[in-house]
Order: sequence, then structure tokens, then C-alpha cells
Amino acid sequence: MTDQAEHGTKERSVGDKDLPALTPFTAEMSDWVDEIQTPKARKMEFFNPVLNENQKLAVKRILSGDCRPLPYILFGPPGTGKTVTIIEAVLQIVIDAVKPYCRDGEDIWKAARFRIIVTTCSSSGLFYQIGVRVGHFTHVFVDEAGQASEPECLIPLGLMSDVSGQIVLAGDPMQLGPVIKSRLAMAYGLNVSLLERLMSRPAYQRDENAFGACGAHNPLLVTKLVKNYRSHEALLTLPSRLFYHRELEVCADPTVVTSLLGWEKLPKKGFPLIFHGVRGSEAREGKSPSWFNPAEAVQVLRYCCLLAQSISSQVSASDIGVITPYRKQVEKIRILLRNVDLMDIKVGSVEEFQGQEYLVIIISTVRSNEGRFEDDRYFLGFLSNSKRFNVAITRPKALLIVLGNPHVLVRDPCFGALLEYSVTNGVYMGCDLPPELQSLQNCGEGVADPSYPVVPESTGPEKHQEPN
Repeated sequence: MTDQAEHGTKERSVGDKDLPALTPFTAEMSDWVDEIQTPKARKMEFFNPVLNENQKLAVKRILSGDCRPLPYILFGPPGTGKTVTIIEAVLQIVIDAVKPYCRDGEDIWKAARFRIIVTTCSSSGLFYQIGVRVGHFTHVFVDEAGQASEPECLIPLGLMSDVSGQIVLAGDPMQLGPVIKSRLAMAYGLNVSLLERLMSRPAYQRDENAFGACGAHNPLLVTKLVKNYRSHEALLTLPSRLFYHRELEVCADPTVVTSLLGWEKLPKKGFPLIFHGVRGSEAREGKSPSWFNPAEAVQVLRYCCLLAQSISSQVSASDIGVITPYRKQVEKIRILLRNVDLMDIKVGSVEEFQGQEYLVIIISTVRSNEGRFEDDRYFLGFLSNSKRFNVAITRPKALLIVLGNPHVLVRDPCFGALLEYSVTNGVYMGCDLPPELQSLQNCGEGVADPSYPVVPESTGPEKHQEPN
């Protein structure tokens, strides 16, 4: 979604005297509104020929409007194509008669004369300032609705018809939520998006007994996309089990996701995952609250060089992403990569990677002080947040490399599950394991224990600023 330029509001004064200019256009469009609101009367022909059945079903349900006045939710786990589905629905709603009136622009006054607007939630508030009336829009689609705070999400919804309007919220409550820095705001629940709050209500909750044949959710209100077009099966198994009731299906392009199965540095050929245990030291510089881990930074550099220079499985620098929670670690890794001419490798926090995908993802967890466990959640900070964990490990297509201290990470349910999964599949390497995992290593290769607890929600506070 794109921002509307605010300077457009400065070109004219705001007041009722300007509003009549909108009336002729609104009247001209009135004949089309009925057709927009009843698209099911038209023959369904999809613009995108490769939509799967769940995506097509979601589009049909959006067009039918059967859920009105309740919002319709498109629940899209990582890599399942929720934005593609939303685009198809919008194309179906935008009838041919309206298309000639669609164009790019940043003038808010000109935009108000159109029926289809692409904007951010906050920028949509500009329409209130120039007097756009309630009911101006028949449909409001909010993509990545899980990342918007509820008040922010309500801004565009207020411009929709309260009689025949259709709200569509697309997103994933198991991924990152709104960025809220105020502890007071968090105490009052503003860290929970409208999407996540609705999905916790009885009408939207998962109910296998009532809706087992329809994806476990009320089909009139929720469609859950389950076909993943991004990741290799070995990388999808764990997040599917921890967050999505084992429902995600591998549908990615085999030529892409299997492209690194023969990489010479894999501990287990054919299994594109490495958990490299590093018992390094965490440090700070001066009065900076940000941590860095030199040993992990060097290992990140090593893996980036090995991938970029591999004879059998060479990877372009632009296909590699490095995720780490601390700004200082980002800075140190960037310096190392610059020294070897690998500046095209993106290095950043989880927030910078949500919604993106890379052939290879390398995660540096940084924290390594094994003596500070008075409060595991406070000490682990970023690492104790299941939503961040979910986003981080679902970015790669063909290879995931995790660097961290297993003696620290084993205390978190999510990283503990990843460690167990790695050990039992023979892809753990590096430093010695904590006692609770050594027995798994001694048992040899196996299958990750399906009884390992599912993590249904964030195990730590949803705080997106960098932990101290």
C-alpha cells in the first residue's frame, strides 16, 4: 500500500464550500454502485488462472458479501498468497465501467473523486478532512491487517457504507503485530490488532467439531490459506506444527527449494537446515544498550562467503538475508560483509523482513550469557517472542542457517523446539549441547517429537523496539 501525499490538502482550504464538487461524480457513479455491490450476479472468470481452490473460494465469499455486516478475514500464513488473493478480489469488484477512471496520483482532492483508492490506514484520514462522507466506499480491504493497531485500522473503515459495506481483513495473527512502544498503550491492549482480536472471538475461533470440513473456521467469515508457495518441506514442517495445526502444504517450485540440497557444507545432504551452536560472548560498546556477538558475526561472514563462492551451489548475494535482533550486531555484520565486497546481502531485524522471502536466511541470535536466567523472558527479550520467531524462520525458500548458544536458547519453547528438530534430524553442529538435548543426539537421527508443545500465541510481550 502507498502513502497519499499530504501536500495535496494544502493546495485548497478545507471546508464545506468545496464539497459540491464531489457531488456530480458521486451521482454519476451511483448506477455502478449496485453492480459493484452485487458482483455474484456476473459470471465468475478469474483474472489469475493459477489461483488454488482456497484462494478462489475466498474471492467468491468476498464477492458474495454473505458475512455482512461482520468483517471477512483472509487468514494467510507465510507464503500462502494472501495478497494475490486480495488483488484478484479487487479486480473482480472493479468492473470494466470503472477501470477508465483508475489512475495513479497523490492529490487528495483528485483522489476523493475516485471510487478505488490505494492508501495507508493513517493517510486515509485525510479524506475526513476534506469532507468525504460515510458510505463513499463499498469495500475496504486492509492488507497485512495483523500489523495495524486497531485504532489505525478503524480509520478507513469509518468511510465505508454501514448498510451494504464489505470489510476484508487480510493477514496472519501468528506473525508480527502492531509496533507499540508505549507500555501504557500496551497495558490497554493496543498491541493487539483488530484482526487478532476478532479471531479470538467465538464467531471467528477455530472449531473443528462444527467446521471440520471447512478448514475448522466458519466459512462465511474466515478462509485460511494453507498452500505454501515459498519453502522447502524441511523448513515448513516446524512452523506448520507450532503455529498452524500442521495444516500447511508444500507447493513451492521444486527447482527453487531443492537448489541447495547438494551444498557441500550441509551436515545432512538433502536437508536444507543448519543449527550451528556458538558459545560466544555478548558485548556492548560504551553506553549503547545494543548487544553484539563477535563470534556469531564471524560465522555469519563465513557462511555468506561459502555460499557466494560455492562451486556446486553458488548463491547470489542478493538472494541471501541475514536476520539479527540487535542494531549493533547488524552494524558489525555489515562492516564484515563490506570488507569482502558482499554489500548486496541484506542485514536487518525481523521487522525489516516481514513479507519478504530469500533463497537463504541466516539468523544470528546474539545473546549468550548463560549465567543470567533469573527471568528468562526478560533476559531473552526478542528471542522469547513467538511471533518474531515465526517470521524469522519462515523467510527462506531453500536454506535456513541459525547461529546461537543452545544453552541459552533451549529455555525458550520455540527455539527449544527448533533445537530438538535440528538434533533429531542430524543437522546440529558446533558447540556441545545442554544435557536435556544430549540424549536426543545420542539416539541418532530421527523425527522431531510430535508431542512437543504447540505455541499458540506470543510467549513474550509484543514489543517491537530493540530489547536492551
